This record gives sequence, C-alpha cells and structure tokens, in this order.
Amino acid sequence: MPKLLSPDAVAQFHEHGYFYPVPVLAPEETRHFRSGLAEFETREGGTLTPAGRNKSHLFLKWLHDLVTHPKVLDAVEDLLGPNILLYHAQWFVKEPRTPNFVSFHQDTAYWSLNQPQGLSTWIALEPAPVEAGCMKVIPDTHKTALAHGEVRTSDNMLWRGQTVAEALDTTKAVPMPLGAGEMSIHHARIVHGSGPNTSSGRRIGYSVRYLPTHVSRTGPRDSAMLVRGVDEYGHFDLEPAPKADYEPDAVALHAEINRQFMEHYTTAKPEVAA
Repeated sequence: MPKLLSPDAVAQFHEHGYFYPVPVLAPEETRHFRSGLAEFETREGGTLTPAGRNKSHLFLKWLHDLVTHPKVLDAVEDLLGPNILLYHAQWFVKEPRTPNFVSFHQDTAYWSLNQPQGLSTWIALEPAPVEAGCMKVIPDTHKTALAHGEVRTSDNMLWRGQTVAEALDTTKAVPMPLGAGEMSIHHARIVHGSGPNTSSGRRIGYSVRYLPTHVSRTGPRDSAMLVRGVDEYGHFDLEPAPKADYEPDAVALHAEINRQFMEHYTTAKPEVAA
C-alpha cells in the first residue's frame, strides 16, 4: 500500500505523468519555511542570486528540513521506491504582475540520465493559482523524448531557454494550481512550463528533483544527496546534509557543487528524440 498517495494517484502519475495537489505542510510549517526564505532573500540582497536559486538546501538547514519532510518523501517513495536521491532543486519565484515564464520543455532532455526516470515536486510556500502563472503539464508526454531547441529571452526563467522544438497541442495543457503548503508532482520527462504572474501576489515554490538510486548519468559524474533508503549503486557522489544554516564548509561545498552542476547543465547535449 502507498504511504501517502492513494492508489488512484499513483496510477495517474504512472499513466499520465503528473498528480496534484498533495497537501504536505501544516500552516505553521508553511509560515516557518516562508520566514526562512524571507531571511535568505534579505541576506542575498533582496533577490536570490543565480547561485542562490540552486540547491540552497545544501547550506540551509531549514530548507533541508523541507526537502526531507516525511510527507514529501512518503509521496516520492510511493512513486519511485524506497531508495531516493535528491538530484537537484531550484527556487522559482515570480513577482506580482511580471512577464517571467518557463518555456515548455522536458527535464530529462538536459539531465544526461541513462533512463528517463525520476520526478519533480513543486512545493508552494504561497498560493499559486492559475493567474499567478502556476505550472502546466501536457499529459502523457512523459512517454516519448521530444526534440528541443533553445530560445533564450530575458523573461524565460530557464537559463538555456530549453524549449520543445516540435509542434505541441498546448490546448491539452493542464494547469496545476496549488495552495500554500501543497505540492504537485510531475514525471521527469513530461512536457511542462508556466506563464507570467498576472496576480497581485508572489508565486513562490521550491522545485525538487528526485531520482531512484539505480539511475545513472551518461555524462560526467555528478553529485546528489541520499534522502531515504540506501544507495547500493554509487552512481553519484553523495552530498552531506547541512548541520546548521550557513556553516562555512557547507557554503563552500554548495559553491563548488553549483559550479559543477551548471557546467554539466550548460554543456549537456539534449536527449535524442525518440
């Protein structure tokens, strides 16, 4: 039996590539994590730096508590099994009434994995209604690799501007609005994206990408954090959990891991369409 998700939710994810909403945080927990982000943004000068957006759970203990929250990992285990790696994570913050968007793409196109497995959770710390530019997915597109191009614009929140280069029927896109403390889950290969925030509120989410431990990379060796179970394969260098916020060793490690990840990400050859 699943630990958190219903059998129908598990079936929908595997068949159609997504599921939402999943309540994971109590209101007081959401306020706690939102407060942590506010302090982090202040220390970053008011807006997160590009490096600060990536894998900041490596040096923020409170954020590590979020990505290893029992309800989050129970849902992930229901879909990937008991042995789980956290491969990457990234803040996606859209300010009110701003044009920033995320082009339609497949995550695995640039992950250089030996098989298209894994998933992303998108954990909302503020409400993410449709008008705030919530994430959209195109169901069933996790079953086929699609060709990608790169369309870089100042408003695209993807640094490489990765965009599906084939014709898409975007009328089939399903929005996944969330309340604060809820998360959505999508397959690592499903086509997804999001539009501008036309609302009066901030859209704040931490997108966390998990892999089963048996998956490996076809590109250069990379690192990941074991967040549940055991790693019998050793395909990734294992990242340590932070012991406290802003511990100097953890901050330095984050800087090196982020440098390595961005080098691999920006040089990766897109997955071959199939």
